[in-house]
Amino acid sequence: MGYRSEVAFAIAPGPLVDKFLAVMAANEKVRDMIKYDEKYHEGIEFSRYDEGDIFVYLNSVKWYESYEEVGEIIKFFNEHEEEDCNDIRFVRSGEDPEDTELMGHYQEDTIYIPSPGIVF
Repeated sequence: MGYRSEVAFAIAPGPLVDKFLAVMAANEKVRDMIKYDEKYHEGIEFSRYDEGDIFVYLNSVKWYESYEEVGEIIKFFNEHEEEDCNDIRFVRSGEDPEDTELMGHYQEDTIYIPSPGIVF
């Protein structure tokens, strides 16, 4: 079974979209991991927030950096975290509530981990 995470990331329209598509083109495992699944409504979507952007949502995924496809995606976001922080957003939440990662500011008001609260 293994440890699972919920992952969402987005890339603003522009040159980073082309760079991410190049990562996908170069790695079949990345393509397989993020291909859209109609049944579960997860995977890659285009133009979700802005025309030409990329959005990916993965639920209950084994997100281990040692996996080639995960490593390539993490590498992409790490390379662009500082200089292009307004054009990317990466959010991961693990099974442990303290196990979270956040990167970038693109659509940060839309893609986030909500604080625990009371729902009634």
